[in-house]
Amino acid sequence: MSRDQLIDSEAVFAPLSQFRRIGLAVSGGPDSLALMLLAADYARTHDQHGRFTVYSVDHGLRPEAADEVRFVVETAGRLGFAARGLRWEGEKPTTAGQQAARQARYALIAAAMAEDSAEILVTAHHLGDQSETVVMRLAHGSGVEGLRGMDYFAKVAGLAICRPLLGVDPADLAALVAAAGLTPVFDPSNKDTDYERVRWRQMLPQLAALGLDPRRLSRFADRMRDADEAITAMATTIGVEETPGAASLQRQALIDAPRAVAIRAMANLLRQVGGARKPHDLAPVEALTDRLRAEVALKRTSLHGCLVSSDGTTIVVAREPGRSGKVQSRRDTAAP
Repeated sequence: MSRDQLIDSEAVFAPLSQFRRIGLAVSGGPDSLALMLLAADYARTHDQHGRFTVYSVDHGLRPEAADEVRFVVETAGRLGFAARGLRWEGEKPTTAGQQAARQARYALIAAAMAEDSAEILVTAHHLGDQSETVVMRLAHGSGVEGLRGMDYFAKVAGLAICRPLLGVDPADLAALVAAAGLTPVFDPSNKDTDYERVRWRQMLPQLAALGLDPRRLSRFADRMRDADEAITAMATTIGVEETPGAASLQRQALIDAPRAVAIRAMANLLRQVGGARKPHDLAPVEALTDRLRAEVALKRTSLHGCLVSSDGTTIVVAREPGRSGKVQSRRDTAAP
């Protein structure tokens, strides 16, 4: 079975024609090896091997990782790509290990890409990853903004990311690698049920048996993305008056807007004024918005680093003392 029968490399990489230099995130697992094989097929067709650089990270958490990075670098070289092996040095956290490793990985790759003048990082996130993200966020009580899942284009820690394989079945990626005669590496953390994502991964076949398969979950995410974009556009029509460390809006505008739009407008305002070190919970924002719409006046209350009050006409949101106001996006915070 040839690669072009499995997945069309042209469809994967042609949409990235505006980027002069492209990074590929390759761990050595079946998904990222397939991504590198597709890039090689595309580069061979267009004589563009020089556009791509492969980045592989040893997180320093397993002794085998150094050999795995070496395998990736050597395989990339055989395919005609420049490659860089990176290592996460220093002490490792004892809690939230996967999240810390993810942050370190993107930071290391971002720094290397800046040195190489690479403009965007392509990752091998696939249909299964998208399904896991959607069900995890659903379990966490996410709203429409979270249930859109991972985006094709995104920013992660300031790094431009593209995920062109979100609609691809991981079985097809594994078949592509097998057809190329490559043996992917195995990361035992991908089977470790101490991690929530792994538990959901193991649950997905049972959901699929009930009709909630990855394709349907992905279609649901697409519809949530459409809804999220519509709500976002409508929320921006609610006028906000900004002052240093604070902002205000007219209560009647919240009353007149559909509830989902009003909630989004308040969430945006809280994030804008108070900032966020981590994504805000949606339920308290919903409750606050409902109170602001229903009650004529609201004495000062605190939420997400902000002091919120209403005189019945104007809603004022002010930053709590000591808050930096630095904003962090909710987008992609649950991505692998």
